[in-house]
Amino acid sequence: MRLSLRGVVAAALFALVLTGCGTAESPTAGTPSTPPTTQPTVAPTTAPTKTQSSTPTPVVPAADVSVDVKIAGGKISTADAVVKAKTGQKVRITAVSDVPESLHVHGYDKTLDLKPGKSVSVEFTADDKGVFEVETHESGKLVFKLQVT
Repeated sequence: MRLSLRGVVAAALFALVLTGCGTAESPTAGTPSTPPTTQPTVAPTTAPTKTQSSTPTPVVPAADVSVDVKIAGGKISTADAVVKAKTGQKVRITAVSDVPESLHVHGYDKTLDLKPGKSVSVEFTADDKGVFEVETHESGKLVFKLQVT
């Protein structure tokens, strides 16, 4: 018996079709059930990326003259009784109080509203010459004098 190439290919294809179609829900009797093999899925690993803040940190330029004021227990403390500045310089006053208070810079009409434990600042250009009192409004105490030359 002689087999032609065409007959061998046809028989092989027929066998493959029969084998490939045998994926029934339940195995036939006598055929061991083997679960299909699957390759585990591996997620690609990437290095964590840095996220940038959408709000940039503001850069506050240094003032030419800075004064820190602390009000605690009814007493006011500053480094100097007279703070000197030259015309055109930036003056920054930062204050913190243990009680509600307001700090007023006469001549420049600047006011800091103080809440207990909260630091507050005001900045302005010393553009008027003279001596200006900085005082508390509620307690009426002199904090310091600003001398602008």
